[in-house]
Amino acid sequence: MQGGAADIIKRAMVRLPAVLKAEGLRSRMLLQVHDELLFEAPVQEAETLAGVVRRVMESAAVLSVPLVVETGIGKTWAEAH
Repeated sequence: MQGGAADIIKRAMVRLPAVLKAEGLRSRMLLQVHDELLFEAPVQEAETLAGVVRRVMESAAVLSVPLVVETGIGKTWAEAH
């Protein structure tokens, strides 16, 4: 299972920079930790970024079960959980 999950998040990570640019966002991906991605974003972009990332990550693979992404926003990684 971990290998499949790793492949899915990598697919999303490859797609995200182009999507962020196309959406006109200044946000940037900073870090991957297991099944999480950490971004740095201007406060006014945070909600939009969360929606864009959710859309890209949920469409990174076609599975027989839903691929559900949860997002969090905070000044620190801990606060975003």
